[in-house]
Amino acid sequence: MKYLLLAFVVISFVHCASNPNQLTEEGKKVQVMSGKKPMEGCEVVDKVTGENDINSIQVATNKARNMAAKKGANYILVEDELLNGSHAKVIATAYSCSE
Repeated sequence: MKYLLLAFVVISFVHCASNPNQLTEEGKKVQVMSGKKPMEGCEVVDKVTGENDINSIQVATNKARNMAAKKGANYILVEDELLNGSHAKVIATAYSCSE
C-alpha cells in the first residue's frame, strides 16, 4: 500500500510539473513583442506555432513561447491569432535579441 501511495504522489507531481499548457521556466523568459516589426538588435531564430483545443489564445501563446525558448529565442513577435471553434492557434516569429 505504501508503494501504491508513493507511486500516486510521484505521478501527480510529474503530471503537474509537465503541464503542456503552462509556461516552462525557460518559456517565462521569452517576452512577447508588441508592434508589427521586431526591435533593433534582433535576429530571426525560427517560426513557432502554438495550438490547443480549449479555445485559449493565452495557452497557444504559452506553447509558442515554450517552443521559442527551446530554440534559443528570447522574444516572439505574434503574427497571427486564429480561433476556429474550440481550436486556438498562435503563429509567431521567434527572435534572439540583444538586451
